[in-house]
Amino acid sequence: MKNKFSWFVLLSFLTLGLQAFSQSKGYSLRIDDSDLNRSSRSHIQSYSSILDTSTPAVVAVTTQQVVRRLYPGANNPIENLLRRYYGLPHLNQTRIEEEKVPAGIGSGVIVSPQGHVVTNAHVITDPRTGELMEEVIVQMGEQKEYPADIIGFDHTTDIAVLKIESEEVLPFATLGDSDILQVGDIVFAVGNPLGIGMTVTMGIVSATRKSELGILREEGAYENFIQTDASINRGNSGGALLDAKGRLMGINTAIISQTGANIGIGLAIPVNMVRRALTDYIEAGKIRRGFLGVSLRSGHNDSGALVSSVVVGSAADKAGFLPDDKIVKVGGKSVSSVNQARVAISQSIPGASIPIEVLRENKEILLHVILGSMSDEVAPIPGIQLAPLTSQAREKYKAPSTVRGVVVTSSTGEMETFKEGVILVEINGAQILEVNDVAENLYSGINRFYVWYRGKYRFLAYRIP
Repeated sequence: MKNKFSWFVLLSFLTLGLQAFSQSKGYSLRIDDSDLNRSSRSHIQSYSSILDTSTPAVVAVTTQQVVRRLYPGANNPIENLLRRYYGLPHLNQTRIEEEKVPAGIGSGVIVSPQGHVVTNAHVITDPRTGELMEEVIVQMGEQKEYPADIIGFDHTTDIAVLKIESEEVLPFATLGDSDILQVGDIVFAVGNPLGIGMTVTMGIVSATRKSELGILREEGAYENFIQTDASINRGNSGGALLDAKGRLMGINTAIISQTGANIGIGLAIPVNMVRRALTDYIEAGKIRRGFLGVSLRSGHNDSGALVSSVVVGSAADKAGFLPDDKIVKVGGKSVSSVNQARVAISQSIPGASIPIEVLRENKEILLHVILGSMSDEVAPIPGIQLAPLTSQAREKYKAPSTVRGVVVTSSTGEMETFKEGVILVEINGAQILEVNDVAENLYSGINRFYVWYRGKYRFLAYRIP
């Protein structure tokens, strides 16, 4: 995002009413979706009592990467002579040793008493390749450290879910309803900026539903940010955005700045999006996104979401969508752009029934859609056939147990990129575990594939019409 002012979007590796408990599959979330009292005129002198109960759930997240170092042996002529003629042991041979070195610092939030931690995907992955770091550590306070298991991560939303184990009772955040936030509401950014330890800054909500900023830099990314002027710096990524009740409203993710320093434009992922991803990863092991089956384009002056085409046999086709329909509401919520429509649809799982309101020849029409995946008759990638990665397939294509994905079993020759034996590991940053995952994570335009073939991983780009 560059212009004549040389603006740069910098992903910052900065690297709680009634309370309800939501519990399922061995995890529980504390949820408070009550609204804020915006009519109060009383002068509040301190928020310390609220923050005292909320901030302990915010942690530091550090990563380490394994590097291989070469240590050359000695080159003493006398030693070489003795070694050659008298069998002196090769004590000083060149050797390679593996060492763990610090790779990055960010923040996270404990969101369940079972130890689930939410952070950003970019905190726990290599910024150059997008691959996971070798080791992720969650630090509470100055001395308690816990190795973290990675439950899942998604580059298209920049959300990652970790899990730590502790014999002690863990603090955890109360989740709010980010949809209630309004411009002017007080918020607090909590995290580990610049690695100096837990820090709280205060500001207001500057804007909501900020999208199409190019922050995530992922093809098909789902941008839907809360903007705040609360100070966010490097190391704050993955930390908490709290409201005046101390409830988690967002995960701090990025800043927009000319210099790399905070200038009052910080961005956070709404907690409602985070909660969906968290639930998906814990319950299903993957992100579940509904598939509508339309191509969208912007309307006049880049406004609205107009249907360009409808996939035959898709959920949209069955519901009665037509080209040139303008989507104005999804699930009862207004949408004013292609990205907002995509985000709203993505927050419903396949099989969900949602109302979508469209304008057709200036008339409002309500369509009821049961979301799903592409039908089996529609090949998600033209020219190839896919199959689960069974033990037989592993043996046939010599794929180790560490490789997870779906395998290309045949190719018509139209797709030279996807040869037989290629294993699709990720599509657009989403992990592929089943064949149905492929269609759910594809979209029209350039798609980013992470594949394994004959012992090597690599990235591929392919355009879906």
